[in-house]
Amino acid sequence: MSRRSFALIAIVLLGLGIRVTYAVTTGHSTTLLTVGVDIAHNIVAHGHWFVDNRRADDYLGLLAKQRGHLIDPASVNLSYVDKHGVWYPEADHPVGTAVVTAGLWALTGSERFIQIEVLQAVIDALAALLVYWIAMQLFNRPRAALLAALAYALYPPLAFLAIDPYDDIWAVDFTIAIVALYLLMTKSGYRWRWLIVCGLVAGVGAYFRPQVLLIVPVLALATLARTGWREALRRALTASLVAALLLAPWTIRNYETFHGFVPVRSGVWETLVSGLSELPTNLVHEAEVDIVREHPGILAESAAWHADMKHYFIRAVEQHPLFYVEVLLHRVALSTVLVNEIRWMHRGAGAVLDYKGGPLALLVAHPFELLEYALPNVVFVLAMIGLALSWRRWKEQSVFLVALVLCVLLPYIAMHVEERYLFPAFFVYFIWIGLGAELVLERVKHRVIARRRRRWRAVAPAHGEV
Repeated sequence: MSRRSFALIAIVLLGLGIRVTYAVTTGHSTTLLTVGVDIAHNIVAHGHWFVDNRRADDYLGLLAKQRGHLIDPASVNLSYVDKHGVWYPEADHPVGTAVVTAGLWALTGSERFIQIEVLQAVIDALAALLVYWIAMQLFNRPRAALLAALAYALYPPLAFLAIDPYDDIWAVDFTIAIVALYLLMTKSGYRWRWLIVCGLVAGVGAYFRPQVLLIVPVLALATLARTGWREALRRALTASLVAALLLAPWTIRNYETFHGFVPVRSGVWETLVSGLSELPTNLVHEAEVDIVREHPGILAESAAWHADMKHYFIRAVEQHPLFYVEVLLHRVALSTVLVNEIRWMHRGAGAVLDYKGGPLALLVAHPFELLEYALPNVVFVLAMIGLALSWRRWKEQSVFLVALVLCVLLPYIAMHVEERYLFPAFFVYFIWIGLGAELVLERVKHRVIARRRRRWRAVAPAHGEV
Protein backbone atom coordinates (compact mmCIF):
# COMPACT_ATOMS: atom_id res chain seq x y z
CA MET A 1 0.00 0.00 0.00
CA SER A 2 1.37 3.41 -0.98
CA ARG A 3 1.84 6.22 1.50
CA ARG A 4 -0.89 8.21 -0.16
CA SER A 5 -3.42 5.38 0.13
CA PHE A 6 -2.50 4.91 3.77
CA ALA A 7 -2.94 8.65 4.38
CA LEU A 8 -6.37 8.64 2.74
CA ILE A 9 -7.54 5.69 4.84
CA ALA A 10 -6.27 7.44 7.96
CA ILE A 11 -8.11 10.64 6.99
CA VAL A 12 -11.40 8.79 6.49
CA LEU A 13 -11.05 6.92 9.77
CA LEU A 14 -10.17 10.12 11.60
CA GLY A 15 -13.16 11.93 10.15
CA LEU A 16 -15.44 9.01 10.94
CA GLY A 17 -14.15 8.87 14.52
CA ILE A 18 -14.90 12.56 15.08
CA ARG A 19 -18.39 12.27 13.62
CA VAL A 20 -19.32 9.11 15.51
CA THR A 21 -18.01 10.70 18.71
CA TYR A 22 -20.31 13.64 18.10
CA ALA A 23 -23.22 11.24 17.48
CA VAL A 24 -22.61 9.33 20.70
CA THR A 25 -21.84 12.29 22.97
CA THR A 26 -23.95 15.18 21.63
CA GLY A 27 -26.31 13.54 19.17
CA HIS A 28 -29.35 14.45 21.25
CA SER A 29 -28.50 18.10 21.75
CA THR A 30 -31.46 20.45 21.34
CA THR A 31 -29.34 22.46 18.89
CA LEU A 32 -29.94 19.71 16.31
CA LEU A 33 -32.80 19.98 13.82
CA THR A 34 -35.41 17.23 13.51
CA VAL A 35 -37.72 18.69 10.90
CA GLY A 36 -39.37 15.75 9.19
CA VAL A 37 -39.14 13.30 12.10
CA ASP A 38 -42.94 13.15 12.26
CA ILE A 39 -43.08 12.39 8.54
CA ALA A 40 -40.76 9.43 9.07
CA HIS A 41 -42.82 8.26 12.06
CA ASN A 42 -46.05 8.42 10.05
CA ILE A 43 -44.52 6.38 7.22
CA VAL A 44 -43.30 3.64 9.55
CA ALA A 45 -46.11 3.56 12.10
CA HIS A 46 -49.13 4.24 9.89
CA GLY A 47 -48.08 3.87 6.26
CA HIS A 48 -49.07 7.50 5.62
CA TRP A 49 -46.58 9.07 3.24
CA PHE A 50 -45.59 12.74 3.36
CA VAL A 51 -48.09 13.92 5.95
CA ASP A 52 -47.28 15.74 9.16
CA ASN A 53 -49.10 15.75 12.47
CA ARG A 54 -49.01 19.16 14.12
CA ARG A 55 -49.88 17.74 17.54
CA ALA A 56 -47.05 15.20 17.40
CA ASP A 57 -44.59 17.93 16.39
CA ASP A 58 -45.72 20.17 19.25
CA TYR A 59 -45.64 17.31 21.76
CA LEU A 60 -42.11 16.20 20.86
CA GLY A 61 -40.95 19.82 20.81
CA LEU A 62 -42.39 20.45 24.27
CA LEU A 63 -40.74 17.33 25.68
CA ALA A 64 -37.39 18.34 24.17
CA LYS A 65 -37.66 21.78 25.74
CA GLN A 66 -38.54 20.33 29.16
CA ARG A 67 -35.83 17.66 29.16
CA GLY A 68 -33.13 19.67 27.42
CA HIS A 69 -32.48 17.17 24.62
CA LEU A 70 -34.12 15.68 21.56
CA ILE A 71 -36.67 12.95 22.06
CA ASP A 72 -36.57 9.71 20.09
CA PRO A 73 -40.10 8.72 19.02
CA ALA A 74 -39.31 5.23 20.35
CA SER A 75 -38.87 6.60 23.87
CA VAL A 76 -42.36 8.14 24.20
CA ASN A 77 -45.94 7.02 23.68
CA LEU A 78 -47.37 8.82 20.65
CA SER A 79 -50.61 6.85 20.45
CA TYR A 80 -52.80 9.68 21.77
CA VAL A 81 -51.42 12.43 19.49
CA ASP A 82 -51.52 9.99 16.57
CA LYS A 83 -55.16 9.17 17.27
CA HIS A 84 -56.17 12.83 17.74
CA GLY A 85 -53.79 14.32 15.20
CA VAL A 86 -54.00 17.52 13.20
CA TRP A 87 -52.81 16.28 9.84
CA TYR A 88 -51.64 18.19 6.81
CA PRO A 89 -49.72 17.19 3.66
CA GLU A 90 -46.06 18.12 3.75
CA ALA A 91 -44.48 20.32 1.11
CA ASP A 92 -42.80 22.93 3.29
CA HIS A 93 -39.51 21.06 3.71
CA PRO A 94 -37.60 18.62 1.50
CA VAL A 95 -38.56 15.05 2.39
CA GLY A 96 -35.34 13.21 1.50
CA THR A 97 -33.96 12.80 5.01
CA ALA A 98 -37.38 11.78 6.36
CA VAL A 99 -37.60 8.96 3.80
CA VAL A 100 -34.07 7.72 4.58
CA THR A 101 -34.85 7.87 8.30
CA ALA A 102 -38.07 5.94 7.80
CA GLY A 103 -36.19 3.28 5.84
CA LEU A 104 -33.64 2.87 8.61
CA TRP A 105 -36.38 2.69 11.24
CA ALA A 106 -38.22 0.05 9.24
CA LEU A 107 -35.05 -2.03 8.88
CA THR A 108 -33.98 -1.77 12.52
CA GLY A 109 -37.43 -1.80 14.10
CA SER A 110 -36.58 1.14 16.35
CA GLU A 111 -37.49 4.80 15.86
CA ARG A 112 -34.28 6.36 17.17
CA PHE A 113 -32.06 9.07 15.73
CA ILE A 114 -28.79 7.18 16.17
CA GLN A 115 -29.30 5.19 12.95
CA ILE A 116 -29.53 8.22 10.68
CA GLU A 117 -26.76 9.98 12.61
CA VAL A 118 -24.31 7.10 12.10
CA LEU A 119 -25.26 6.69 8.41
CA GLN A 120 -24.69 10.39 7.77
CA ALA A 121 -21.40 10.23 9.66
CA VAL A 122 -20.15 7.36 7.47
CA ILE A 123 -21.21 9.00 4.19
CA ASP A 124 -19.70 12.35 5.09
CA ALA A 125 -16.43 10.79 6.27
CA LEU A 126 -16.14 9.05 2.89
CA ALA A 127 -16.83 12.38 1.15
CA ALA A 128 -13.28 13.39 2.11
CA LEU A 129 -12.09 10.94 -0.56
CA LEU A 130 -14.11 12.81 -3.19
CA VAL A 131 -12.64 16.11 -1.99
CA TYR A 132 -9.17 14.64 -2.55
CA TRP A 133 -10.16 13.30 -5.99
CA ILE A 134 -11.68 16.62 -7.11
CA ALA A 135 -8.56 18.52 -6.05
CA MET A 136 -6.35 16.06 -7.92
CA GLN A 137 -8.43 16.28 -11.09
CA LEU A 138 -8.29 20.06 -11.09
CA PHE A 139 -4.72 20.74 -9.90
CA ASN A 140 -2.83 17.43 -9.73
CA ARG A 141 -1.08 18.45 -6.51
CA PRO A 142 -1.14 15.43 -4.15
CA ARG A 143 -0.04 17.26 -1.02
CA ALA A 144 -2.58 20.04 -1.53
CA ALA A 145 -5.32 17.47 -2.21
CA LEU A 146 -4.42 15.51 0.93
CA LEU A 147 -4.44 18.70 3.00
CA ALA A 148 -7.88 19.61 1.62
CA ALA A 149 -9.25 16.15 2.46
CA LEU A 150 -7.73 16.32 5.95
CA ALA A 151 -9.22 19.76 6.59
CA TYR A 152 -12.63 18.49 5.47
CA ALA A 153 -12.39 15.47 7.79
CA LEU A 154 -11.23 17.52 10.79
CA TYR A 155 -13.41 20.63 10.47
CA PRO A 156 -15.59 20.55 13.62
CA PRO A 157 -18.69 22.41 12.34
CA LEU A 158 -18.94 19.96 9.42
CA ALA A 159 -18.49 17.00 11.74
CA PHE A 160 -21.28 18.31 13.95
CA LEU A 161 -23.51 18.96 10.93
CA ALA A 162 -22.94 15.37 9.80
CA ILE A 163 -24.86 13.97 12.76
CA ASP A 164 -27.76 16.44 12.49
CA PRO A 165 -30.76 14.34 11.33
CA TYR A 166 -31.74 16.89 8.71
CA ASP A 167 -31.01 17.82 5.09
CA ASP A 168 -28.00 20.09 5.59
CA ILE A 169 -25.20 17.51 5.47
CA TRP A 170 -26.87 15.77 2.53
CA ALA A 171 -26.68 19.07 0.65
CA VAL A 172 -22.91 19.12 1.24
CA ASP A 173 -22.38 15.50 0.18
CA PHE A 174 -24.64 15.74 -2.89
CA THR A 175 -22.81 18.89 -4.00
CA ILE A 176 -19.44 17.13 -3.73
CA ALA A 177 -20.77 14.05 -5.54
CA ILE A 178 -22.26 16.06 -8.43
CA VAL A 179 -19.03 18.03 -8.91
CA ALA A 180 -17.01 14.79 -8.94
CA LEU A 181 -19.37 13.24 -11.50
CA TYR A 182 -19.19 16.33 -13.69
CA LEU A 183 -15.40 16.24 -13.71
CA LEU A 184 -15.52 12.52 -14.47
CA MET A 185 -17.84 13.27 -17.38
CA THR A 186 -15.41 15.82 -18.83
CA LYS A 187 -12.58 13.26 -18.88
CA SER A 188 -14.61 10.21 -19.95
CA GLY A 189 -15.30 8.91 -23.42
CA TYR A 190 -18.87 8.19 -22.31
CA ARG A 191 -19.99 11.78 -21.89
CA TRP A 192 -23.74 11.25 -22.26
CA ARG A 193 -23.75 8.35 -19.84
CA TRP A 194 -22.13 10.41 -17.10
CA LEU A 195 -24.33 13.42 -17.83
CA ILE A 196 -27.37 11.23 -17.22
CA VAL A 197 -25.83 10.04 -13.95
CA CYS A 198 -25.24 13.68 -12.99
CA GLY A 199 -28.90 14.38 -13.67
CA LEU A 200 -30.03 11.38 -11.65
CA VAL A 201 -27.90 12.36 -8.65
CA ALA A 202 -29.10 15.98 -8.91
CA GLY A 203 -32.72 14.80 -9.09
CA VAL A 204 -32.34 12.66 -5.99
CA GLY A 205 -30.39 15.42 -4.24
CA ALA A 206 -33.19 17.91 -4.90
CA TYR A 207 -35.37 15.93 -2.49
CA PHE A 208 -32.83 16.96 0.16
CA ARG A 209 -31.82 20.43 -1.05
CA PRO A 210 -33.36 21.87 -4.26
CA GLN A 211 -30.38 24.17 -4.93
CA VAL A 212 -28.28 21.21 -6.13
CA LEU A 213 -30.27 21.42 -9.38
CA LEU A 214 -28.23 24.53 -10.24
CA ILE A 215 -24.82 22.86 -10.03
CA VAL A 216 -24.51 21.24 -13.47
CA PRO A 217 -25.88 24.26 -15.40
CA VAL A 218 -23.52 26.59 -13.51
CA LEU A 219 -20.51 24.33 -14.07
CA ALA A 220 -21.43 24.06 -17.75
CA LEU A 221 -21.46 27.87 -17.91
CA ALA A 222 -18.10 28.02 -16.09
CA THR A 223 -16.50 25.78 -18.73
CA LEU A 224 -18.07 27.65 -21.65
CA ALA A 225 -14.73 29.02 -22.88
CA ARG A 226 -13.39 25.49 -23.34
CA THR A 227 -16.50 23.72 -24.65
CA GLY A 228 -18.38 26.37 -26.60
CA TRP A 229 -21.96 27.45 -25.96
CA ARG A 230 -23.61 24.52 -27.78
CA GLU A 231 -21.84 21.86 -25.72
CA ALA A 232 -22.43 23.85 -22.53
CA LEU A 233 -26.14 24.08 -23.36
CA ARG A 234 -26.32 20.34 -24.09
CA ARG A 235 -24.70 19.51 -20.77
CA ALA A 236 -26.97 21.81 -18.78
CA LEU A 237 -30.18 20.70 -20.50
CA THR A 238 -29.40 16.98 -20.38
CA ALA A 239 -28.75 16.90 -16.65
CA SER A 240 -31.64 19.25 -15.90
CA LEU A 241 -34.16 17.21 -17.91
CA VAL A 242 -33.12 13.96 -16.25
CA ALA A 243 -33.42 15.61 -12.83
CA ALA A 244 -36.83 17.02 -13.77
CA LEU A 245 -38.06 13.51 -14.65
CA LEU A 246 -37.20 12.34 -11.14
CA LEU A 247 -39.01 15.32 -9.63
CA ALA A 248 -42.11 14.94 -11.82
CA PRO A 249 -43.99 12.50 -9.49
CA TRP A 250 -43.48 14.85 -6.53
CA THR A 251 -44.57 17.89 -8.56
CA ILE A 252 -47.71 16.06 -9.74
CA ARG A 253 -48.50 15.03 -6.18
CA ASN A 254 -48.16 18.64 -5.03
CA TYR A 255 -50.40 19.91 -7.83
CA GLU A 256 -53.11 17.41 -6.98
CA THR A 257 -52.82 18.21 -3.26
CA PHE A 258 -52.45 22.00 -3.31
CA HIS A 259 -53.83 22.84 -6.78
CA GLY A 260 -50.74 24.81 -7.60
CA PHE A 261 -47.28 24.41 -9.12
CA VAL A 262 -44.91 23.35 -6.34
CA PRO A 263 -41.92 21.63 -8.02
CA VAL A 264 -40.06 20.76 -4.79
CA ARG A 265 -41.15 22.74 -1.73
CA SER A 266 -43.67 25.41 -0.84
CA GLY A 267 -41.62 27.29 1.75
CA VAL A 268 -39.76 29.64 -0.60
CA TRP A 269 -41.84 32.71 0.15
CA GLU A 270 -41.80 32.08 3.89
CA THR A 271 -38.00 31.80 3.66
CA LEU A 272 -37.89 35.14 1.83
CA VAL A 273 -40.05 36.77 4.48
CA SER A 274 -38.06 35.29 7.37
CA GLY A 275 -34.90 36.58 5.71
CA LEU A 276 -36.10 40.11 6.38
CA SER A 277 -35.54 39.47 10.09
CA GLU A 278 -31.76 39.28 9.61
CA LEU A 279 -31.74 42.99 10.47
CA PRO A 280 -33.93 44.49 13.20
CA THR A 281 -37.46 44.87 11.85
CA ASN A 282 -41.09 44.07 12.64
CA LEU A 283 -41.96 43.12 9.07
CA VAL A 284 -42.00 39.37 9.72
CA HIS A 285 -44.15 39.70 12.83
CA GLU A 286 -46.52 42.06 11.03
CA ALA A 287 -46.91 39.59 8.16
CA GLU A 288 -47.74 36.71 10.49
CA VAL A 289 -50.25 38.81 12.47
CA ASP A 290 -51.96 39.98 9.29
CA ILE A 291 -52.26 36.43 7.94
CA VAL A 292 -53.81 35.14 11.15
CA ARG A 293 -56.19 38.12 11.33
CA GLU A 294 -57.37 37.70 7.74
CA HIS A 295 -57.54 33.88 7.93
CA PRO A 296 -58.54 32.81 11.46
CA GLY A 297 -57.50 29.25 12.23
CA ILE A 298 -54.94 29.09 9.42
CA LEU A 299 -52.20 26.53 10.02
CA ALA A 300 -48.68 27.92 10.10
CA GLU A 301 -46.46 26.63 7.30
CA SER A 302 -49.43 25.21 5.41
CA ALA A 303 -49.88 25.78 1.67
CA ALA A 304 -52.34 28.63 2.32
CA TRP A 305 -49.88 30.20 4.74
CA HIS A 306 -47.10 30.17 2.14
CA ALA A 307 -49.39 31.60 -0.53
CA ASP A 308 -50.07 34.64 1.66
CA MET A 309 -46.37 35.03 2.44
CA LYS A 310 -45.73 35.85 -1.22
CA HIS A 311 -48.07 38.85 -1.01
CA TYR A 312 -46.46 40.17 2.17
CA PHE A 313 -42.90 39.78 0.90
CA ILE A 314 -43.59 41.67 -2.32
CA ARG A 315 -45.41 44.41 -0.41
CA ALA A 316 -42.56 44.70 2.13
CA VAL A 317 -39.93 45.10 -0.61
CA GLU A 318 -42.05 47.67 -2.46
CA GLN A 319 -42.58 49.71 0.70
CA HIS A 320 -39.02 49.38 2.04
CA PRO A 321 -36.67 49.06 -0.97
CA LEU A 322 -33.65 50.62 0.75
CA PHE A 323 -34.07 48.33 3.73
CA TYR A 324 -34.11 45.32 1.37
CA VAL A 325 -30.88 46.52 -0.28
CA GLU A 326 -29.36 46.80 3.19
CA VAL A 327 -30.51 43.24 3.95
CA LEU A 328 -28.87 41.96 0.76
CA LEU A 329 -25.58 43.65 1.60
CA HIS A 330 -25.76 42.22 5.10
CA ARG A 331 -26.28 38.74 3.64
CA VAL A 332 -23.21 39.13 1.45
CA ALA A 333 -21.18 39.79 4.60
CA LEU A 334 -22.88 36.94 6.50
CA SER A 335 -22.07 34.47 3.74
CA THR A 336 -18.40 35.49 3.43
CA VAL A 337 -16.30 37.37 5.99
CA LEU A 338 -18.87 37.13 8.80
CA VAL A 339 -19.88 33.52 8.31
CA ASN A 340 -19.94 31.52 11.53
CA GLU A 341 -21.42 28.31 12.91
CA ILE A 342 -22.00 28.50 16.64
CA ARG A 343 -23.58 25.14 17.42
CA TRP A 344 -20.63 22.77 17.38
CA MET A 345 -19.22 23.80 20.77
CA HIS A 346 -22.56 24.50 22.53
CA ARG A 347 -21.09 27.38 24.54
CA GLY A 348 -23.10 30.42 23.47
CA ALA A 349 -21.15 33.31 24.97
CA GLY A 350 -23.06 35.71 22.73
CA ALA A 351 -22.09 37.50 19.56
CA VAL A 352 -18.50 38.74 19.49
CA LEU A 353 -19.30 42.35 18.65
CA ASP A 354 -22.04 42.50 21.32
CA TYR A 355 -19.90 41.08 24.10
CA LYS A 356 -19.36 43.49 26.99
CA GLY A 357 -15.85 44.86 26.65
CA GLY A 358 -15.52 43.80 23.00
CA PRO A 359 -13.60 40.98 21.29
CA LEU A 360 -10.48 41.43 23.47
CA ALA A 361 -12.48 40.91 26.67
CA LEU A 362 -14.12 37.85 25.12
CA LEU A 363 -10.70 36.47 24.18
CA VAL A 364 -9.48 36.82 27.77
CA ALA A 365 -12.65 35.54 29.45
CA HIS A 366 -13.79 32.91 26.94
CA PRO A 367 -10.99 31.96 24.50
CA PHE A 368 -12.78 28.83 23.25
CA GLU A 369 -15.94 30.80 22.52
CA LEU A 370 -13.94 33.21 20.37
CA LEU A 371 -12.53 30.21 18.50
CA GLU A 372 -16.07 29.01 17.97
CA TYR A 373 -17.05 32.26 16.30
CA ALA A 374 -13.80 32.97 14.48
CA LEU A 375 -13.02 29.57 12.94
CA PRO A 376 -15.29 29.87 9.85
CA ASN A 377 -14.09 33.43 9.28
CA VAL A 378 -10.46 32.27 9.37
CA VAL A 379 -11.28 29.48 6.91
CA PHE A 380 -12.84 31.95 4.47
CA VAL A 381 -9.94 34.41 4.70
CA LEU A 382 -7.33 31.67 4.23
CA ALA A 383 -9.32 30.34 1.26
CA MET A 384 -9.30 33.77 -0.39
CA ILE A 385 -5.53 33.98 0.15
CA GLY A 386 -5.12 30.54 -1.42
CA LEU A 387 -7.31 31.60 -4.37
CA ALA A 388 -5.23 34.75 -4.89
CA LEU A 389 -1.97 32.80 -4.81
CA SER A 390 -3.17 30.16 -7.29
CA TRP A 391 -5.21 32.33 -9.67
CA ARG A 392 -2.51 33.07 -12.25
CA ARG A 393 -1.24 29.52 -12.53
CA TRP A 394 -4.68 27.82 -12.60
CA LYS A 395 -7.09 30.47 -13.85
CA GLU A 396 -9.45 28.07 -15.64
CA GLN A 397 -9.70 25.73 -12.64
CA SER A 398 -10.17 28.70 -10.31
CA VAL A 399 -13.05 30.04 -12.42
CA PHE A 400 -14.65 26.57 -12.17
CA LEU A 401 -14.47 26.63 -8.36
CA VAL A 402 -15.51 30.28 -8.04
CA ALA A 403 -18.61 29.51 -10.11
CA LEU A 404 -19.41 26.61 -7.79
CA VAL A 405 -19.08 28.80 -4.68
CA LEU A 406 -21.35 31.44 -6.22
CA CYS A 407 -23.82 28.69 -7.12
CA VAL A 408 -24.00 27.82 -3.42
CA LEU A 409 -24.06 31.33 -1.97
CA LEU A 410 -26.16 33.44 -4.34
CA PRO A 411 -29.54 31.68 -3.86
CA TYR A 412 -29.29 32.23 -0.11
CA ILE A 413 -28.09 35.80 -0.49
CA ALA A 414 -31.29 36.35 -2.48
CA MET A 415 -33.50 34.58 0.10
CA HIS A 416 -32.14 34.07 3.60
CA VAL A 417 -28.71 33.30 5.05
CA GLU A 418 -28.12 30.79 7.82
CA GLU A 419 -24.65 29.42 8.41
CA ARG A 420 -25.71 25.81 7.82
CA TYR A 421 -26.81 26.70 4.28
CA LEU A 422 -23.26 27.73 3.33
CA PHE A 423 -21.40 24.51 4.13
CA PRO A 424 -21.56 23.06 0.57
CA ALA A 425 -19.00 25.71 -0.37
CA PHE A 426 -16.52 24.82 2.35
CA PHE A 427 -14.87 21.89 0.57
CA VAL A 428 -13.86 24.39 -2.13
CA TYR A 429 -12.37 26.61 0.58
CA PHE A 430 -10.33 23.67 1.85
CA ILE A 431 -9.01 22.98 -1.66
CA TRP A 432 -7.89 26.60 -1.98
CA ILE A 433 -6.30 26.49 1.49
CA GLY A 434 -4.42 23.29 0.63
CA LEU A 435 -3.26 24.74 -2.66
CA GLY A 436 -2.20 28.02 -1.07
CA ALA A 437 -0.32 26.25 1.72
CA GLU A 438 1.61 24.12 -0.76
CA LEU A 439 2.49 27.14 -2.91
CA VAL A 440 3.73 29.06 0.14
CA LEU A 441 5.84 26.10 1.26
CA GLU A 442 7.14 25.71 -2.27
CA ARG A 443 8.21 29.36 -2.43
CA VAL A 444 9.86 29.15 0.99
CA LYS A 445 11.72 26.01 -0.08
CA HIS A 446 12.94 27.66 -3.30
CA ARG A 447 14.15 30.71 -1.39
CA VAL A 448 16.02 28.55 1.11
CA ILE A 449 17.65 26.57 -1.71
CA ALA A 450 18.56 29.78 -3.58
CA ARG A 451 20.06 31.27 -0.42
CA ARG A 452 22.15 28.16 0.17
CA ARG A 453 23.40 28.25 -3.43
CA ARG A 454 24.43 31.89 -3.09
CA ARG A 455 26.30 31.07 0.09
CA TRP A 456 28.03 28.12 -1.58
CA ARG A 457 29.05 30.26 -4.55
CA ALA A 458 30.40 32.93 -2.22
CA VAL A 459 32.42 30.38 -0.23
CA ALA A 460 33.68 28.34 -3.23
CA PRO A 461 36.08 30.99 -4.70
CA ALA A 462 37.66 31.55 -1.30
CA HIS A 463 38.41 27.84 -0.99
CA GLY A 464 39.77 27.85 -4.54
CA GLU A 465 42.27 30.58 -3.71
CA VAL A 466 43.62 28.58 -0.78
